Formats: sequence, C-alpha cells, structure tokens
Amino acid sequence: MRALLLWGLGGMVLGACCGNQCVEFDPRVYKSAAAQPQPEDLSVYGARRLALEEVRKRHPTRALVDFANVYQTGTSPAVYNVHVEMTGAPDTRAIYEVEVSETPDRKLSVTGFTKSQ
Repeated sequence: MRALLLWGLGGMVLGACCGNQCVEFDPRVYKSAAAQPQPEDLSVYGARRLALEEVRKRHPTRALVDFANVYQTGTSPAVYNVHVEMTGAPDTRAIYEVEVSETPDRKLSVTGFTKSQ
C-alpha cells in the first residue's frame, strides 16, 4: 500500500510538469550565497578566511591547508596573526605567517605576509 501511495505521488509530481504547461526554471531566482556580498566578519573566522585567501592568491599550489591557527594580538583596532601550514612532508611543507588588521572603516586587511618555509 505504501509503495502504491509513493508511486501515485511520484506520478502526480511528474504529471504536473508534462506537456506544454511546464513551469520553466528561472536561474535568477536561485543565486548562490557566495555570489552575494557578505558583510565583513571582524572575528578570528574572518581573519582566518582572509589569510587563507591571501596564501592561495600569492602562492597557488595543489597542497591543502593542514591547519591554520589564529592569535589575536590587538583589540582596538583588531590585529590577528595567522599561522598557516600546508600539507606535505614536515621538512618541505610550506609555512606562512600572515598578519591581518582592522582598517579604520572596520574591514579586515592583510598587513603582513611571511613565508617561513
């Protein structure tokens, strides 16, 4: 009985979009969240995101991020030090130190970038 009910509901759903009465898909309705502007995140998460974007922009690689630790060193304006290590052998993996600071207009900006290894 349950299978028959599910089969009937499936037929109704398919039947609603058959023939020349189908509703067409409008891609403008479904926009991804990444395409829409997001407010600046003034936190350790925003600093980590910005630091990882900067690492990928300056040194494109196939390596993945092994870990990224964020340390807040200042509060007004906010200053974050992000330690990023990529995957790979311990003696050959890339290590970056990125400093992210809050600007006067309350946005985050990369103010320091060092490749340690």
